[in-house]
Amino acid sequence: MAKKKNFSSSADVLQSLFQNSKSSLGQGYTRWKLWREWDKVVGATMAKHSIPVGYRKGVLYVWVNSSPRMQEMTFLAGEILAQVNRYLGENWIHRIHFTLDKKEVPSVEEASEAFKGFIK
Repeated sequence: MAKKKNFSSSADVLQSLFQNSKSSLGQGYTRWKLWREWDKVVGATMAKHSIPVGYRKGVLYVWVNSSPRMQEMTFLAGEILAQVNRYLGENWIHRIHFTLDKKEVPSVEEASEAFKGFIK
């Protein structure tokens, strides 16, 4: 009797990698999706004054263009966190760090280090 082989198409393999939030491709796709759809996630007014600029170990880094807006968004952090996770369909972020200084965001090298464990 012939042995049955379970082959997946390349599209199935890629889709599973993107949907797996623990894979480096999945993490990158999730970030890209959030960055691209930021205005839909937080609303046009908040998106006009803020940009997601980094992600590391469950912390979303958001640059805000002014101190008053940063204070407003800090008060709404719990609601924003819930909106982001609801939009993504998973508890992807655990905390939001608002900043006026883009230098405070983890560097590409630091973010890459965080993904090395998933690539093995």
